[in-house]
Amino acid sequence: MKALDRKLLRELWRLRGQALAVAVVIASGVAVLVMSLSTLEALQATTDAYYERYRFADVFANAVRAPQRIAERVAQLAGVQSVEARVTRYATLDVAGFAEPVMGRLTSIPEGGEPTLNQLVLRNGRWIEARGHDEVIVNEPFAEAHGLTPGSQFSALINGSRRTLRVVGTALSPEFVYALGPGALMPDDKRFGIVWMGREGLEAAFDLKGAFNDLSASL
Repeated sequence: MKALDRKLLRELWRLRGQALAVAVVIASGVAVLVMSLSTLEALQATTDAYYERYRFADVFANAVRAPQRIAERVAQLAGVQSVEARVTRYATLDVAGFAEPVMGRLTSIPEGGEPTLNQLVLRNGRWIEARGHDEVIVNEPFAEAHGLTPGSQFSALINGSRRTLRVVGTALSPEFVYALGPGALMPDDKRFGIVWMGREGLEAAFDLKGAFNDLSASL
């Protein structure tokens, strides 16, 4: 063995504690990196499966007012698989036990059934019945923030008219993983919520019979 090799071995033996510490740190870093990448892949797979299962739309478009035939024409375009025409508006809500103003995003869903796209995960209660114009489903975080359960009521100022709405269910949606109010940077479930209502009721309230102002499509 050469003298330099023997000297190297003596130095390594003398610094064995430090070398072991460095090796442990490197191994720990590699382990953390591997676990982080595995967790990221699992979360991505779960997210993709959630969006696919509940048919999260690929394209969203808004209008002031568009006739239903526009949605039918969009559905015939090459590459379009499904189309959902909706009525959406913001409204001021008055929730018992909360003195500050609350903003709600009213979003139409079919009476007596589920939407084709952006489907809901019904957590409690039931779906809106046919002609249940004052029945609503609210997003679960908003319901929990205000203690709303199926059977609870709150009022809403809809197109200048105050109406009493009855909660028939709570739900989650891939469209509103984070429910952000207009101009908000962070979710505030006390002051903003998602309210799903029957489409016929919203069409009548906003004079959009046979029309829509929100379109989503899957490709």
